Amino acid sequence: MSKPHEKLKTRHNNAMKQTTLIFVMIFTLTALIFSCLFPYPIFSNYNNITQSNAYDINNYQETELQNRSVQKAKILCLDWSQTDNLIPQECEFEVVDLQTGQSFMAVRTGGENHADIEPKDETDVQILKQITPWTWTRRPVLVKVNDFAYLPASLALYPHGFCQIQTSINGHMCLHFKNSKTHGTNRPDEEHQKCVERATELGENYLQSL
Repeated sequence: MSKPHEKLKTRHNNAMKQTTLIFVMIFTLTALIFSCLFPYPIFSNYNNITQSNAYDINNYQETELQNRSVQKAKILCLDWSQTDNLIPQECEFEVVDLQTGQSFMAVRTGGENHADIEPKDETDVQILKQITPWTWTRRPVLVKVNDFAYLPASLALYPHGFCQIQTSINGHMCLHFKNSKTHGTNRPDEEHQKCVERATELGENYLQSL
């Protein structure tokens, strides 16, 4: 190969290296800026939750931050767009009925505008039957995320529609949160929203009694 061709090839290779380096630097800078603006992973279950909310949900695990004995449980009145990520499909959680103080384990088995839930097993079915006869009347409840985070909610304790868990009841129940909607109207239900507010009020007294 002639020297002119060798020089041309060398210049071309150098230009390619410089271009690659520039792209790498741009990508790195963009990633740094993005990580500063969005401190939580965009694909995590907390992608719609503020940093403060995420701290309230998770800080009980950070034993170096605070002694567990002095921490207090909190009610997090989150929007449905946030709650939807906290209790995904097939998630198991405890539901506290604030009128009786009884609690049962539930599983989210469906729902998009709100959570469709079913009792985890037959033991939980029997607890539900002790709370009240089946009724569409909204009940103020708390959903326990962990020992230090609770979500206020409204439960229509009447089994209906599909069911996935084999128990003695036939159907699921509707669990509504702040700004959740019904599946039929695609709008928030006024009575459910009032009950969520009531759950927030009653929940504060409940947590103080723990």
